Amino acid sequence: MKPKLRNANRCLPRKQRGQSMIEYAVICTALAAALFVPIPPTQQAAGELLASKIHDLYTYLTFFISLP
Repeated sequence: MKPKLRNANRCLPRKQRGQSMIEYAVICTALAAALFVPIPPTQQAAGELLASKIHDLYTYLTFFISLP
């Protein structure tokens, strides 16, 4: 028995075939833009805060691993 995946794409109207790709691109663009918007109390971007916290975590982790 052959799978019917080839016919599934033909059932959709022509305009709906690329809808999920457009939605994915819009959501990814919005999330990427949100990383560069400054947060009011600190005036730092969310991406900058995230990178700072990851750096601190890595620093503490390497210090813990280096203990005898």
